[in-house]
Amino acid sequence: MPAFLVAGTLARFVLDAPDGPIQVPLGMCAMTAARVAMKNGHGRSAVQRAGQGALSYPPYAVFGEPGPALSVLHGSSGSEIERTQPVTAGAAAH
Repeated sequence: MPAFLVAGTLARFVLDAPDGPIQVPLGMCAMTAARVAMKNGHGRSAVQRAGQGALSYPPYAVFGEPGPALSVLHGSSGSEIERTQPVTAGAAAH
């Protein structure tokens, strides 16, 4: 059912859907997924940790896209990263 709501919202609002209307069916999808996971024996804390872990992915999606272009730009700029000597810790270091 939530998948039909998402599809219907996208069909109705087209490009305006990400501005707000899509939030309700996506929230319903998340609640449905959590209920299915808990029905299949996963505890509430495990479902909560999985949901919190999923929130760490959007920055990778946003900042991962320009990564290759930034690498090409850095490589073509001629700048270099200075090589340093490794530092050792412990009794051997003076």
